[in-house]
Order: sequence, then structure tokens, then C-alpha cells
Amino acid sequence: MLSQDSKTKIVRESIIGEIISILGNLLAGMVMVFLLVPFESFIYLIIMIPPLLTLRGNIGGSFTARLITDLYTGELSKKLQPIGRWVENIGATVFISTFIAIFIGFISQLFSILLGNEIFSLITFLLIPLFTIIFDLVIIIPVSTFLIVLCFYFGVDPNNIVNSVTTSIDDFLIAFGFYISLILLGVS
Repeated sequence: MLSQDSKTKIVRESIIGEIISILGNLLAGMVMVFLLVPFESFIYLIIMIPPLLTLRGNIGGSFTARLITDLYTGELSKKLQPIGRWVENIGATVFISTFIAIFIGFISQLFSILLGNEIFSLITFLLIPLFTIIFDLVIIIPVSTFLIVLCFYFGVDPNNIVNSVTTSIDDFLIAFGFYISLILLGVS
């Protein structure tokens, strides 16, 4: 049974994580409003955003959960030794994210055709989520790893704070990465 001090610590750390998450999500929403809404094709593009946000929350959450579990069980040290365990986790995250990003592009194309889209090809609809996810992964994997190790170092339970923080960072990165993908692909 948890002591009152433990319960208070869990609540305090969780509230801090949720406040950071809410502020990050508001920032991601502002990025979407200011950067994405002006696109003429926004009505077809918006189809992809909810699944992309869900994808990163689910897969990013799994990545952090596996990493935290490995650190708690001693499968991995705070110095990320053995490195192979951490690399396996990254590999699984990248593979699943890439596969699901392509699936999101395919399904989004299908739904946008039903809405009357004659603007984008299937290739464009496959590349937008793929570029977006790769942009996110390149940044969020090292950031979430750093935050988890930092929490362990300072004696903060990463289960209470890291997922909330990385989810908000992910949401911002997805919104910004989506915008960058559209620019790189010449979408208007």
C-alpha cells in the first residue's frame, strides 16, 4: 500500500505533466491554425491529422513505457547499456510508425477521394504522413530518452511525467512536421 507521501508525489508529478501536456497541445493547435489552415487543400489534408496525432501518442507511449520498464527492471542501465536493447526499442518504434504512416496515407487518400479530391495523387498522400512521422521520430526519440534518464537521475517517476510531456512535444512536432512535409512536397 502506498504511503500518503507517495500518493502526494504521484499526484503532484502527474499534475505537472498534464499541465505541460495541455500547454504543448495548445501550441500545436496554434501551429495548425496559423500554418495549415491557409492551404487551399486543407479540407483534404485535415483527414490525416487525427490519425497522425493518435499514432504518435500510442507508439511514442509504447516506446517510453518499454524504455522505462527496461530501466526499472535493470535490463538497461541509466547509461543505456546494453545499447542493443535501446536500439531494438528504437527499431520497433520506427518500423511500426513507418508502416502505420503509410497505412494512414492510403486510408486518407481513400476518404479524400470520397470527398471529391482530385488534387493529390496516392504518392503524395503516402509521403505526407511518412515525412511527418520521420521528422517527429528524429527529434522525439532522443528527447524522450533524455527525459526518461533525467527523471531517473533526479528521482522523479518517469511514468508520472514523461508520457504527458512527450505527447505534447509529439503533437507540436506532428503539426510542424506536417507543415514542413507540405512545403517539401509542393502542396498548396
